[in-house]
Amino acid sequence: METLESKMGTLIATYKDIKKGVESAELQGGSALNKVTHWLQEVESMERKVSDAQRNFEEQKKCGKGHFPNYYRRRKISKKSSTLIGQVDELITNGKFENGVTEPLPLVTNALPTMPIKGKTAELTKREILDCILGTEKRIIGVHGMGGVGKTTIMRNIHNDLSQQSESKHFDCFIWITVSNEVDVNKLQRKIAKELNIDMKEDDDEDGAARKIFNALKRRKKFLLILDDMWKQFDLVEVGIPIPSEENGCKVVLTTRDKGICGPMQAHAIEVRVLSEDESWEFFKNIVGGVILSKDIEHLAKDVAKECCNLPLAIKTVGGSMCGVDNAAVWMDALKDLKEANGGFKGIDKVFTPLKFSYTRLGDTLLQYCFLFCSLYPEDHKISTNELINNWIYEGLIDKRGTREDNINKGHTILDQLVKVSMLERYGKMFVKMHDLIRDMAIDITRAENPRSVIYAGRQLQDLSTEFPEDAERISLMDNDIEELSGEPNCQHLLTLFLQFNPLQKISPDSYFNHMCSLRVLNLSFTHIKSLPNSVSNLKNLRALHLDNTRGLRVFPAGIIPRLSHLEELTMGGSRWKWSSKTGRSRN
Repeated sequence: METLESKMGTLIATYKDIKKGVESAELQGGSALNKVTHWLQEVESMERKVSDAQRNFEEQKKCGKGHFPNYYRRRKISKKSSTLIGQVDELITNGKFENGVTEPLPLVTNALPTMPIKGKTAELTKREILDCILGTEKRIIGVHGMGGVGKTTIMRNIHNDLSQQSESKHFDCFIWITVSNEVDVNKLQRKIAKELNIDMKEDDDEDGAARKIFNALKRRKKFLLILDDMWKQFDLVEVGIPIPSEENGCKVVLTTRDKGICGPMQAHAIEVRVLSEDESWEFFKNIVGGVILSKDIEHLAKDVAKECCNLPLAIKTVGGSMCGVDNAAVWMDALKDLKEANGGFKGIDKVFTPLKFSYTRLGDTLLQYCFLFCSLYPEDHKISTNELINNWIYEGLIDKRGTREDNINKGHTILDQLVKVSMLERYGKMFVKMHDLIRDMAIDITRAENPRSVIYAGRQLQDLSTEFPEDAERISLMDNDIEELSGEPNCQHLLTLFLQFNPLQKISPDSYFNHMCSLRVLNLSFTHIKSLPNSVSNLKNLRALHLDNTRGLRVFPAGIIPRLSHLEELTMGGSRWKWSSKTGRSRN
């Protein structure tokens, strides 16, 4: 029986590895080979057979005490064990899938999720940009225009058109980088390195990183590099980007709200203009649907469309919020709200009026709170839908009186509603994104309204000198360069604390979490934390503790888990922790 148990342990270890590989592939749209699925089912069946044999063996041992042994039954069990050992050996041999465990995925282009371009104005701009990209004179192109005008949409369409051409390819490599507001040279280098699969070390300085990027791009020969959402100029050579020339055939395109960046970057400037009134009206009608065809609503709808400043993003969000509304009184009220709000803004600030209107039109407080939660993530962050819904559940936004499945379904319903009104956009099957202007609007709301949030996500902070407000309910410090947290914040109302994606090594003193008695979600994933403060044990209301990829974590406060009486989820994927019931320390 010992031999059977040993071999079964080997088989189960192989089973777990293969199962993990299959699940990982399924997340990316793959599927297991039929023979792999059959093998997994056979292992599960074998596990049940071995479990039955073990139970019979233990019963036989008990029956033998004080009685003559039943040799017939023993021989039967022994013979059965030998048969099972042979079958387990065969499964172990058959589990060596040298050609992989999943069906090969179809060839995937690096197409980016986007929506079609709307209006002749945008089509003409796209054609102008494309002519510059494919021509020989302009090597660096600067696409500029106000926020929400459609710069990113146009460039994504161009990227997809060029990258999916099967014949007469113009470029060998297409690279899309979202730069965003808070990025410096080093952070931009790391974004490019990630896209190019360059092994960048934490201690690589800017010169070392530039050499790696330069050599990687040179190997790719003719590249098209698109730097989306630039807020300040960069020296291409300092970053490691070869200067585009007629000889190397490379091109760089940047998008920015600030035309002033184009000059110092030696970029040929192309403006993305707002839609014409006719184009805006056609786009608005397409978003809202057939209700505006009725005469008593059409003139009101036209006036509402005009208040969107001819900006595609504003038209999309306002139109989404009014979709299906067939009551003229509601349209009149919406027009009144937009006119009054627009009267108080000038210039680019007017963009926020229709966005704030769409937020208000959500109506349901639950929808609004779930939407505001998304602003905790950094600009242009791909937000996992599963993670987001779980956070809504654990923070208590979704009523937990139903089953786990009921709560998840409710989360997907909320997510779908936010996507339909264009407050969020789908990014593949597993992620959503928030437009940077919509995120700016959400952050602005959280500064003045409940739930109060402190959001420093993706700001490249190295230390935290500011004190948190006592009434803060959500704090996000994720994706920064913070190595140490100190003090004893008094945040009695805090529900969610994001600290993930920081080189965080130490939280001190041990009493750091003493005054966060309401905390429900704590994320320390992808940090360098070596030990958890003892005060974590005092987080009586904590429901989710995330410690994924905390490879340096070695010490847990003794008896922490029993004290976290409301804890529902503890994730430690990719960590090196092994439980020790005696010391609270890891065992290697």
